[in-house]
Amino acid sequence: MTKVKVESNIYSLLNPGSVVLVSAGDGEREGVFAVSWNMPVRKDPPMVAFESSQGHFTYQFVRKTGEFGINIPEAKMVNQVLGCGKVSGKTGVDKFAKFELGRRQAEKIKAPLVETAFANLECRVSQIVDMGASALVIGQVVAAVADDQHFQNGQLVFDNGLELLHHLGGNRFCVSDRVIIGE
Repeated sequence: MTKVKVESNIYSLLNPGSVVLVSAGDGEREGVFAVSWNMPVRKDPPMVAFESSQGHFTYQFVRKTGEFGINIPEAKMVNQVLGCGKVSGKTGVDKFAKFELGRRQAEKIKAPLVETAFANLECRVSQIVDMGASALVIGQVVAAVADDQHFQNGQLVFDNGLELLHHLGGNRFCVSDRVIIGE
């Protein structure tokens, strides 16, 4: 096996998980943006983390309210996800409407959720780690729902066409679409 030196876009080698849409709002305004740097960090209680530029419009709501939604899109939403990553809420655009995401009322938080995502996690901020221009947001999941076609008996089910997006940089993505079981 021949290996080449990797000097840039190392991120594409370490993609930690599927792309998510983070949503938040303060009761008057709301926003949603695409995040590829996210991960589970604890099983019990369930906790997640994501990295955000401190300049993101929606990040300001997360910081202000201490709440956010993690919305997991399917691969068929690739253009909506890309749009949410490229268009800034600072311009006044309603990304929920522009990208036809639909709004779902959360059960335990005030932040809006993305109706068209196959799963939604409601989170409360536990800690924000200041990393200069960006921040690592760690939150506890207080409620979660998923499409019953794609989540059964506590497991993701890919047999019904579920494809999750993984960002490779720029407008490039790959999908996960099946489960393999090791021996």
